[in-house]
Amino acid sequence: MWLKLGDTEVINLDYISSIKKNPSKPTIEIIYHDLTNIKALNFPGNEERDRAFAAILDNLSKMRLFFQ
Repeated sequence: MWLKLGDTEVINLDYISSIKKNPSKPTIEIIYHDLTNIKALNFPGNEERDRAFAAILDNLSKMRLFFQ
């Protein structure tokens, strides 16, 4: 499965171990299965990061419901 991030980025969820907010920085971290490859999505502030994270979770939940 693929997840669209913004207008230009798409990630393959088959290779993702977790997606989480970084509590010390306004970033969302995408951690791959090998646990050494981490992609950080930077945001101007925590509020923008939290909105984006909520949107990602919403999209993942909708995809899960669709495939059940």
